[in-house]
Amino acid sequence: MKKHHHKRQTIGIALGAGGAKGFVHLGVLKVLHKHKLYPDYIAGTSMGAVIAAAYAAGRTPLEIEEFMKHTSWQNVIDFTVPKSGLLAGRRVNHYLEELVLHKKIQHTRIPLRIVSYNLTKRKQFIFERGEITNALRASISIPGIFQPYHHNNEQYVDGALANPTPYDVVRKMGADIILAVDTTTPFPKESRKALTREESFLSTIKERFIREEVQFLGVVLFPERWPAAIRKTLRWLLRTIFYPSRVLRMLAGRELFPIAKTMYESMNILQDNLAKERLAQAKDCIIITPRIDGLQWSDFNKIDQFIKMGEEATEKIIPELKKRLRE
Repeated sequence: MKKHHHKRQTIGIALGAGGAKGFVHLGVLKVLHKHKLYPDYIAGTSMGAVIAAAYAAGRTPLEIEEFMKHTSWQNVIDFTVPKSGLLAGRRVNHYLEELVLHKKIQHTRIPLRIVSYNLTKRKQFIFERGEITNALRASISIPGIFQPYHHNNEQYVDGALANPTPYDVVRKMGADIILAVDTTTPFPKESRKALTREESFLSTIKERFIREEVQFLGVVLFPERWPAAIRKTLRWLLRTIFYPSRVLRMLAGRELFPIAKTMYESMNILQDNLAKERLAQAKDCIIITPRIDGLQWSDFNKIDQFIKMGEEATEKIIPELKKRLRE
């Protein structure tokens, strides 16, 4: 009698954006390896793209963790005259090249896709070929912080503006089972009650975005090695000058500073995509949702806490994943 061999189900994983919150992805990958469950496809956005690319290039979750822990984030920063972003990104390129072992997307150990946003054409762009470093430079270009990545007279910025958790990209790659890692932080309860109208929701998103970027700049500009009193004073001054309501008033003016214009345009794009994302449904995906309450996207010094959150969330879905693999 002829035996019928059951086709092995393939696993695809989508790693979401979120700055330092993207460190939860390391916890996710570590738990999958612990259970000898290895992704066949991987896609990522922004920080999720960085982790995805390092993993696809051949680094183990532990190797990526060690690399991140031994990174001096201050040395990755290269300020420039702020025309469309404060950071030029050249130092980041050198850092990323080492992380991804100088590989191209088409030469990775497992299929990889990196999500960015084409600001010139106002649509999502998925990198499928070429230097991983260039694709990552595009995907992590937070508007107002990094200068946009330029290629063929077009500008590319943070992929989170188009697709924060690219589960649909992994589905198109051919995965049978899709794991989507959600790195969003829930609104506090009091904020939920206040958001009764769409305008309130969008205003809150804008203010949160600006406030977090200013907080991140405070960490970068005035590092922990500086005397506490000086650091505290300068950070207070930064927050006072760039208070969200003041920034929003600037954005309402007729002529904007170039850096503010980039930020404002990106916010409009974010609004459009938020509306679209609400209509999307991650059908048949296994959603991994770490509880990230209490930590911010700028907490790069709290990698262990983020990893633990990722591990705890992933352990919860392992039974469901193994069940689907047996089907």
